[in-house]
Amino acid sequence: MPTDELLILPLGSSALAPASISFYVSNARATTRNLIHNDGFNTLFARVQFPSGSLSTLDGATLGLGDSVLVALSADAGVYGIRLEPEGLRFASLGRPILTFSYVRYGDLSVANGSRYADQTAYASALEVWRETSFDRRTTAGGAGTALSDITTSLTQAGHYLVAAPW
Repeated sequence: MPTDELLILPLGSSALAPASISFYVSNARATTRNLIHNDGFNTLFARVQFPSGSLSTLDGATLGLGDSVLVALSADAGVYGIRLEPEGLRFASLGRPILTFSYVRYGDLSVANGSRYADQTAYASALEVWRETSFDRRTTAGGAGTALSDITTSLTQAGHYLVAAPW
C-alpha cells in the first residue's frame, strides 16, 4: 500500500521525542529495550523484546546461539514510528521479537477528524503496525490491542515500522 493511503498516528504537540539507542542482542539471552519520551516520567514510546534464539540471519549469514548483533533503535520525528537496524537482520520464525508502541498519553488521535472514521475511538481501533517494503510502500505487520491501548506485533525482520490505519 502506498504510504499516502495511510493515516499515520502523529505525536501530540507536547510530546518530546525519544532518544535513539544502540545495544547488543545475543541469541544466548533475552533482551528488552525501551524508547521513552524525555518527559521526566519515563513514558514509554516503544518497546522491543527479543527472546533468546530470535536472531536468524544478518545479510544472509546464519547466526548461531553464541552470536550477537549491534542493534540501533530510533524514533521517527513527529509520528509513532521507529527504525530498527541493521536492515539485513532477519528473525527466527519461532520466538520472534515483539514490538509494542504505547500511544495512549501522546498519540494525537484528532488526525482522524474528517477522515473515514466515525470518531477517534474508531480510528484507534483500526490502528496497525506497518512495515516499509520499498520506497513509499508499506505492508501491514499486524498488531494487537484494543482501542486506546498499546499496540503490539511480532517482527520478521529489522526495518522501518509505524502506526497507522488505512486512509
